[in-house]
Parts: sequence; C-alpha cells; structure tokens
Amino acid sequence: MHQIPETRRDLRVIDPDQVCDASAVIADAAQVRHAAAVLDGLGDANRLSILLALHHAGDLCVSDLAVAVGMSDSAVSHALRLLRALGMVEAHRHGRLVRYRVAGELTRRLLDVVSPGVVGELELHAHASSHPHHGPARGTPTRVAP
Repeated sequence: MHQIPETRRDLRVIDPDQVCDASAVIADAAQVRHAAAVLDGLGDANRLSILLALHHAGDLCVSDLAVAVGMSDSAVSHALRLLRALGMVEAHRHGRLVRYRVAGELTRRLLDVVSPGVVGELELHAHASSHPHHGPARGTPTRVAP
C-alpha cells in the first residue's frame, strides 16, 4: 500500500515506490518535529557545552555548570529552561540543590556521536552514580575516548 497522501496522488511521480518509502519515513510528523527541536537545541554552542558537561560529568547544579562552561548563572538557567522545554534535560532535587541531567534517548545518542570530535580523550574524575549513562561512582576516574 502506498503512503503517498491523497492530496498528492495526482502529482507527477517518477518512482512511486521510492516516493512511498520517502513519505513513510517522515509520516510521523510529531516525531520529525521533536527530532528537529532536539537538533536545534544542540545547534547553539552554549547549550551544547551545557549538554556535553552534563553528559560526561554527570548531574550538576546551575552554579557548578556556570563555572564549568564559563557562563553566568542566569545565562545557564535560561539555557536549561529551554533545554527542559525541549525534553533534553530534567531537573531533580538533591537536598537543597536542584541538579540537572541529560534526558531523552535521542539527546544521549546525539551527544555520543558529537562527543568524540568535541571532547576527545580525557580522564574524568567525578561522576554521578545514580544514572547508568554517567559511568562509575563519584571519584572513580574514567576515560572518555574518541
């Protein structure tokens, strides 16, 4: 069964099977919009820096993120609000602090793809032990390799 929408079936088509396949892969418009929003979220150097810091160093509060990425607390807070709205980070309370972590499988997978070219090979020392994606327990050095 062809996936060409009814409104476009009268248009000239050279290869209907390929048009059908192309239409099928983008049929879930909500998923396409979500992926575009995630890619847009990664498209800013400050937001990407925040996401990479969280992805590799683990859960961080706003002030620690600000120091790590070289931004003001208010600029980091603004970026985190946008990233939360896009479903790319989530906040959780840790005592009196609010810590942030990377959220969403698509975001994690894209950061895994981007990391080797951006992060390179580093030895990291601090990791949150509560999330399997953040590596070993806090204080255990780990290596990030390309």
